[in-house]
Amino acid sequence: MKKFMSLLLVIILSLAVFSACNTDGVKIKVFFKNSAKNELREETRTIDAEKGASVRTIAKLAVNELIEGPKAEGSKSVISKSAKLISLAVNGNVATVNMSKHYLEKKGVDELILRFAIVNTLCDIKGIDGVVIQVEGNNLVSETTGKEIGVLRMDDNIVFAPEDKLAVTLYFPDKSFEHLSGEVRRIDVQNALSLEKIVVDELFKGPQNKELSASVPQGTKLLSIEVKDKVCFVNVTKEFVAVSGSSATTMALYSVVNSLCALKNIESVQILINGEAGVEFGNFVLDIPYEANYSLVK
Repeated sequence: MKKFMSLLLVIILSLAVFSACNTDGVKIKVFFKNSAKNELREETRTIDAEKGASVRTIAKLAVNELIEGPKAEGSKSVISKSAKLISLAVNGNVATVNMSKHYLEKKGVDELILRFAIVNTLCDIKGIDGVVIQVEGNNLVSETTGKEIGVLRMDDNIVFAPEDKLAVTLYFPDKSFEHLSGEVRRIDVQNALSLEKIVVDELFKGPQNKELSASVPQGTKLLSIEVKDKVCFVNVTKEFVAVSGSSATTMALYSVVNSLCALKNIESVQILINGEAGVEFGNFVLDIPYEANYSLVK
């Protein structure tokens, strides 16, 4: 009897050890919004998944962690608590995430933050390097272009800089509005969501050099911005086209275009006014992407 009880105890302990070894969980990174800024911050979570669990299983648990929300102080949920993950498939290295309609409750910059919170969370999982987001089975559509977004990757529109500051060149007109001049500015980009957005925001603040002039009319607001296939789509309010005069419109257009094309992932810039393309702007029609014109720079 003693031998039997000893054997039973060994079996129970072995099963306990085996169970512990297989349910320790898997560590993942989940990305949320910094409540103080429009940027992402990560939280490390241990999810209840066995070692050797499939990429799909880990990805589904990661999305559910995203919906559950942050635990760290200073972080904010990026998605509605009502949102549900309808389905998730992994083909090759691309995860297709099908969300309920509650995904669409986020608009503009908030949707951009949500989009890349999902992308960064899933692309941090080994075996996934691209994400397609769907809502009720339909591919996500860009608010800026009206086109399907397709596969998103971490380097599409997100910046996680290893340094606190990055030097960028902003282009402003001189006092005569005949030439543009580059102003190098060191900006805080650590954990920044979108380098393109930061560049435009800084441009809208105007120059620091007193010998230069502001290129964009006061009151102009950035509604949305995204990069697709090396084209940066910049959606601004109607105040942008309040500029009058051939020189002023040329300087305003290429101040934005040249500043953004200085970034390595952008080759041209399409400006939209309240989401519309084709708006007349002095001698220009904003119906096509414009490439940089550095002949204007002195």
